[in-house]
Parts: sequence; C-alpha cells; structure tokens
Amino acid sequence: MVSCADMMQISSAWIRIMNKMMALEKNPRDFGSGDHLSSAEIHMIMVIGKNPSQNITSISEELGISKSAVSQMVRKLEQKNLVERSQLPDNEKEIRLSLTPRGRIAFLGHETHHAVIFARMHEKLGDMTEEQFASIMTFFSAIESTADEFMRED
Repeated sequence: MVSCADMMQISSAWIRIMNKMMALEKNPRDFGSGDHLSSAEIHMIMVIGKNPSQNITSISEELGISKSAVSQMVRKLEQKNLVERSQLPDNEKEIRLSLTPRGRIAFLGHETHHAVIFARMHEKLGDMTEEQFASIMTFFSAIESTADEFMRED
C-alpha cells in the first residue's frame, strides 16, 4: 500500500514534469519552415495535415474548440503561408483547408520532432516489463479521471 508520503512524492514529481512540459509548450519552435510556431499553431497544422480537406466545423469538433478560435488560427496560418482555404466547386459555402508546401514542411518537421522524442523515451523505457507498463497506464488513468472529476466540478 502506498503511504501519504509516497503520494506526496509522486505528486511533486508529477507537478515538476507538468511545469517542464508547459514551459516547453510555451516556446515557439521552428519545425523547418522558417516560422517560429506556437504549440497551438503546430497542432492546428497537424490536424489539417493528417485530415486533408477538413472544414472549420470538423476541426472545431476534433480539437474541442470554438469555430471562431479555429478561424482565427487559420487566418494566422494563412498569413504565414502555411495553410490555405479552398471552396468546393459544387458548394460555395463549404471551405476546405489544406497545407501549403511550407505548411507541409512544418508538418513533417513536427512528425520528425515526435519521432526523436519517442526514440529517446524508448531508449530509457524500452526494457520495461508488461507489468511496469500496466502500472504506468493505471497511474495515468487515475490522474486523468481525477482531472475529469475536477473539471466537471468547475
């Protein structure tokens, strides 16, 4: 059984990790296109790149953000020449989004960035047993469900 002191140690480590992750997310990064992209910008590029020809509504639903937030981000990415809009020939109201060649470079650069992260993690955790993996997944599930509970209370 885990003691309260052990739980405090886990909590402290988790908070430290979250703070470091938030600091990493705050710093814009160039993924090869020559643009310093925020976390929100590169994640929008990733959604558009993985789901070509999506519209603003479907992106809004996928990311769980408002259509106006998606529109604002798309405008920013259009100004940086990373995303473009196009109308469907048979439906002038329907706007589809796609990556420009520079947007595709950023998309692929981000994919490479994740591959490097996963490779480093695999170096550190590749010899993990199935039991250890199951324990970590139980831990993450408990954190996520606790966060969900607090979000419902707000």
